[in-house]
Amino acid sequence: MNPTILENERDEYDPPHSVPTNKGRYYCDPATQKMLVSCTNAIDQHAIDALAPAAAKVTAEWLMDNLPAAMRAAADPDDMQEFIKEAKGQYKIQWEKRADLGSRVHRIAEAINLDAPYVHDDEAAPFVDSYRTFLRDFGVDIRRDIVAAECTVLNRTLGYGCTSDIWVTMRFDEPTSPIVPRFKPRSVPADPIPTPSGLYLVDIKTSLTKPASAVYDDHVMQLAAIRHAEVALVCPPECRYGAAEGHDSSHEFPVPAFVGTAILNLRTNGYGFIPLPADAAAFEAFRGLLPLAHYVHGLELRGYKPIQPPTNTARKDAA
Repeated sequence: MNPTILENERDEYDPPHSVPTNKGRYYCDPATQKMLVSCTNAIDQHAIDALAPAAAKVTAEWLMDNLPAAMRAAADPDDMQEFIKEAKGQYKIQWEKRADLGSRVHRIAEAINLDAPYVHDDEAAPFVDSYRTFLRDFGVDIRRDIVAAECTVLNRTLGYGCTSDIWVTMRFDEPTSPIVPRFKPRSVPADPIPTPSGLYLVDIKTSLTKPASAVYDDHVMQLAAIRHAEVALVCPPECRYGAAEGHDSSHEFPVPAFVGTAILNLRTNGYGFIPLPADAAAFEAFRGLLPLAHYVHGLELRGYKPIQPPTNTARKDAA
């Protein structure tokens, strides 16, 4: 059973070829019109322990900010139910605001990568400044080193799609790089991290609350899914600005081999560039989630209700 496209939930910040559905984000393959599940949608089938505490934290903070209203509502059962209903929805409101900010930061970063104009955004500006600092600190020349920005990648064999933030050529003086001293871990050895020079797959993450060192297991699986996609739908470097003769929107070419993958955590006060091991084991873990996502998204249980018992007496009682 195919997911239902939700036309009224389309957004200007949606990645190319992506569509909102009643089963989460999917990608529409322009070559076949087949619907492919988003890699992050599939990863959502993996239980993330941090989500429930994060939602509880937002709800508790909102409650403290509205404590006088809560005390007034407690005097009337109807008012209390209405207040609880409003409180329960606060984490979704906050997460949607944060997602919107992240999308705007991504859109401006894409404009920077393509050397294109963009409208200044006061709220996004600190993150954009951090992105420019990253480019400067790592010696990234936009025209020379950025190979692709915000491109759709598909794996038609396994049936999934993703949006890739940056493909960038990175140069390092040594085969490994030391960890920033203030981020050195306490519970494991602070070994240098492998950093071969070459083409990197980089995914940008924004947050107003998490430290620049924050990484999660779903980040590794997401990078592995993108790394092992089959084709990219984006202008190649020679016409990524759309100015080349014969340019159109149907460009498709194989996803290249990457020497490394990394998360770029953008924060209002700086950034953290974290190479991650999005290797064959990470991809195997992601692949294990795909059958679960496909099964759950195709499951239709609305028609399953309590059945009538076989005896007439029991039927009358059940009615």
